[in-house]
Amino acid sequence: MTRSEQRSPALQGAAFGVSIFSFFALGWLGWGTGGHLPTAAQIALMVVAALVSVALAAYAWQRWRTTPAPPAPRTERRLSGRTFGLIIGSEWIALAIISGVLGGTGHPDPIPAVICAGVGLHFIPLARLFGVRAYYATAAVMCLLTVLTFILAPSNPALWTVLPGIGAAITLYATCLTLLTLDPQ
Repeated sequence: MTRSEQRSPALQGAAFGVSIFSFFALGWLGWGTGGHLPTAAQIALMVVAALVSVALAAYAWQRWRTTPAPPAPRTERRLSGRTFGLIIGSEWIALAIISGVLGGTGHPDPIPAVICAGVGLHFIPLARLFGVRAYYATAAVMCLLTVLTFILAPSNPALWTVLPGIGAAITLYATCLTLLTLDPQ
């Protein structure tokens, strides 16, 4: 394969990110709207969101397949799968422990907001690892959603799931769109 036939590693990373984030957005949307909408509306919303997630991922992979790597060699950050695994593993373990403690002590309502904060915080080391500055904005919005949830939800218990769920879904879909606009270099 010649240099002009090689594919952009940046676009491959963006395609992975879009695939992962769009399907987590679908999960967050289901969590945020579940039990708050009539069944038919919930099903319709989730079908549309699933189609959007599939379309975003398909477009990201198509973009990677059809865009050659930049002709000029560029210093590429060598990504460490081990570092990525440590970030994700630490996030999941911490959130499982915190959620277990909250649920075990009779405080399950804030679990979605706490998970939203944990997901947001994990974007900070990912921003540095992958060199994607937009992840800092994703982190900030997810953490802001948590703060808003803790402020507003005590007066309306439905907001414990609605705010972090719908907010995280919108944030992750917006992150997908941002990744799709990245320069392939």
